[in-house]
Amino acid sequence: MFLLLVSFSISFGAYFLREKLKQLNLAASQLQQSSHADGFLEAVNLDIHQWTWVPTFLKVYFIGVVETIYITLCQRGLFKSSSTRSMNESHVDTLALGSKNDGSIAVITGGDSGIGLEICRGLLDAGFHVIIGTHSVKSCEAVIDSLQKATSSDKISSIQLDLTNYQSVRDFVDQIQLKVPKKNIQLLINNAGIMNTDYKITDDGFESQCQTNFLSPMLLTRLLLPYISPKSGRVLFASSSTLYTVKDLDLSVPLKKYGLNGLDHYAYSKSCIAQLVPRLAKTTPVKIYGKTTRYVTYHPGTVRTKLFSTTTVFNLPLVSRIFHYIMLSPKEGCRTPLFLCLSKDVGDSGTYWANENQQTLPSVSVNGIVNNNEALWIDTMQKINLKK
Repeated sequence: MFLLLVSFSISFGAYFLREKLKQLNLAASQLQQSSHADGFLEAVNLDIHQWTWVPTFLKVYFIGVVETIYITLCQRGLFKSSSTRSMNESHVDTLALGSKNDGSIAVITGGDSGIGLEICRGLLDAGFHVIIGTHSVKSCEAVIDSLQKATSSDKISSIQLDLTNYQSVRDFVDQIQLKVPKKNIQLLINNAGIMNTDYKITDDGFESQCQTNFLSPMLLTRLLLPYISPKSGRVLFASSSTLYTVKDLDLSVPLKKYGLNGLDHYAYSKSCIAQLVPRLAKTTPVKIYGKTTRYVTYHPGTVRTKLFSTTTVFNLPLVSRIFHYIMLSPKEGCRTPLFLCLSKDVGDSGTYWANENQQTLPSVSVNGIVNNNEALWIDTMQKINLKK
């Protein structure tokens, strides 16, 4: 009887996997992507979004595993048709050096390390004047010196910014106003973020990941709107493929405490910013600028940065070595955001991107109610102390 049950379980599992792969392949073929592999990855993410019976943190790990497999197969030169790390990084150089934006101003948060640093390098190569919002201006001095030597550009400066503090955000905006005339910012890149950190409540009363990853970026963007170019300005928000793990947005999450697992709050924050941007794009350009200003969110990929320093499994010696090879480098991770910064046309405003392709943003319920994203917008405006 035991062997019969085992045999049945294996057979059923194999059948389920085969049928699921058929469904995913069909879905991938229907998605408008530059390659079937990208379409398959998107189809998997959309399928995971429907797994309401699986805890969020497990779905986060599963998405990470799937994306790591994708990188290994498609971006590490294992097959003739796959790219390599050097090819991906060379593509970044081509993007930057092929664009000329002398005098254009770019403001970026968290531009002193990881993906943000590589975005800054690319923007300097493209001729931008870059202003970095950094937690420590003193620590950023060495980064600025290094970037100036690497790019032969001195058009870079920094301003102190702590995204866990609303007053710091407002002070940052005040400093920008002293440096930049109105309507002169070409790019605002909300790159800074934190992941799976120890639980901390900010001075403003919110869980730190939620404030850093979506509340403060939205506040910063709304306050800087008068300074963004009405003709061709672009505003980018760093999101994450973990947004696919969230099916319902409970508006009380930024006020809730957690123990060892901070991934639920991280995924929540990344889903919130992705769901808010279409609303921002729908209303703000019409009322303030006109339809040429673009607002987009992006997933940079699974990138080896200090974001993972607080997730134990990535710091195990053997695992760390393996993932150092497999995961994208920060320079590879800046491909999509740099593409969105420098490409002549990024399509519709309010969209979500990954691998330089527009992705399907999954629908979510808010407080258990479908098609209730307006409630998320109103609640967020209240949390950042702004009018609707």
